[in-house]
Amino acid sequence: MTTTLRADPVALTTAFRDARCLPRLRAWLREHVGEAESCGDAELVCTELVTNAVEHARGPRSVELAVSEDRVRVAVTDGSPERDPVAGRSRFEGEHRGRGLTLVAALSEWTVRVARRSKTVEATVLTPD
Repeated sequence: MTTTLRADPVALTTAFRDARCLPRLRAWLREHVGEAESCGDAELVCTELVTNAVEHARGPRSVELAVSEDRVRVAVTDGSPERDPVAGRSRFEGEHRGRGLTLVAALSEWTVRVARRSKTVEATVLTPD
């Protein structure tokens, strides 16, 4: 397994309106994390957090990806501070809804920071030693 994690952190921050940004974000993660299992985990966490912001929150929305020697951090900010995400629960009906944050919780350490006009959901995926 090849890994290209760096001692010097690299980061990408970008605004987004919809999920069309996901292929570019996943490609950036693969470029900076490499083939490590944690890259797949980070891609999934990124996909789930961006999708949640698109489906459940108002704009403006942004995502920050940061890769360092021992972790990948994904932080998604949106304009809906009143909508607190809860793992295992979706505001939409359906049997296949509400699993995204359960996956995020299984693959990372995650927190929610609420500000007056925004909320940031941040998840850290640890990389193997």
